[in-house]
Amino acid sequence: MRTTVLVRGVAVKYDDNDRLVAFGDFPTLETARLTLREMNLDDDEFYLSHCSDPVVVDMMARDAPATIDLARRRLSTYCIDPFRENTGIRWGIETRDERKLIGTIGYHDWVKERGYNARMGYDLMNEYRNKGLMTEAMTAAVEFGFTGMRLNRIVIHIDRRNLPSQALARKLGFTYEGTLRENAYFHGRFLDDMVFSMLAKEWRRP
Repeated sequence: MRTTVLVRGVAVKYDDNDRLVAFGDFPTLETARLTLREMNLDDDEFYLSHCSDPVVVDMMARDAPATIDLARRRLSTYCIDPFRENTGIRWGIETRDERKLIGTIGYHDWVKERGYNARMGYDLMNEYRNKGLMTEAMTAAVEFGFTGMRLNRIVIHIDRRNLPSQALARKLGFTYEGTLRENAYFHGRFLDDMVFSMLAKEWRRP
């Protein structure tokens, strides 16, 4: 049974090498338990609450938004504008049974003609972790990256302390490339980023 279904939205512009360079409508993806859908400013309450989770704050190395107005600005910057500006894409992860938004996943730093690669990022509410849901979401996003966006390479930067995320990347077939030592600075300390990547020819959907 296919894990991922493209339920709405098509990629409309490919270059001479048959690689995506511009989106059409926003692509909504479905898995057995999840819908990956477009986010909008009505998701501001979720964003404020979710990005105030101490674990999310620590792993993203970004302070919680102090107000709903700041949450809306960040929601637009990180989750809405990239698609509109054709620099990336960010899905809201929503449960199909409850239609509840529980996290986000997507691509940024999208390199087109001179690389065909992008960097993936993701996050999930605490009570929905360790249930295989991020495996579903990542599988859908990776498949779309390689088959819809026609990327050649997907990269993930993972905080050295985030062992569950490292395990998930390895489970899906990502290769550990090395560590960017003291690549980020947050709350008075430098943080290491572990770099994982996967090539299109290496993708084998679970």
